[in-house]
Amino acid sequence: ITIPHFGNNKTYSYPYESDNTMLFPLLILVLFTLFVGSIGIPFNQKGMDFDILSKWLTPSINLLHQTSKNSLDWYEFVKDAIFSVSIACFGIFIALFLYKPVYSSLQNFDLINSFVKRGSKRILGDKGDKIINVIYDWSYNRGYIDAFYATFLTGGIRGLVELTHFFDRQVI
Repeated sequence: ITIPHFGNNKTYSYPYESDNTMLFPLLILVLFTLFVGSIGIPFNQKGMDFDILSKWLTPSINLLHQTSKNSLDWYEFVKDAIFSVSIACFGIFIALFLYKPVYSSLQNFDLINSFVKRGSKRILGDKGDKIINVIYDWSYNRGYIDAFYATFLTGGIRGLVELTHFFDRQVI
C-alpha cells in the first residue's frame, strides 16, 4: 500500500494507522454512542418507561406480529427498506467504477468490463468519461464540504463577529 498523502512514499503491507490525534476523538465518540445506546435499556424491569429509544423502536417491534391488521406496516417497512438499501447499493456501484480494485472477484463481470473497454464500442463515450471525472473529483474532494464550510459557516461567523466588533467599538 502506497501512502502519498502523509509525505512518505514507503510501501507497507498493512494500512496506515492513525496517530493519537485521530484516536482520541474516535474514543470519545464511542463513549457517547455507548451512553446513548444505554439510554434505550430500561433501568428496571417493572415497566417504568425511562427509555427514549422505545418510541423509535415501536414500529419495528410491531412488525414482528404477523396479523392481517399489520400488513400496512409491513408494506411501509419494505418500501422504506428498499429505498434506503437501493441508495446504498447505488453508492457502492459508483465507488466500484471510480476506484476499480486491481484484485476483484468481479473482473469477469460483463457489465463492468463494458464500461472499462476502450475503443469504438464503449458505452459511455467521451461525455461519459467527463461525467465520471466530475463524479470522481467531487468524491475525491469529499463533496467540497470543506470549501462550503470555510466559505459559508466560518466566513459568515467571521463577518458577524467583525460587525459586532465594529458596532461595539464605534457605536457603543
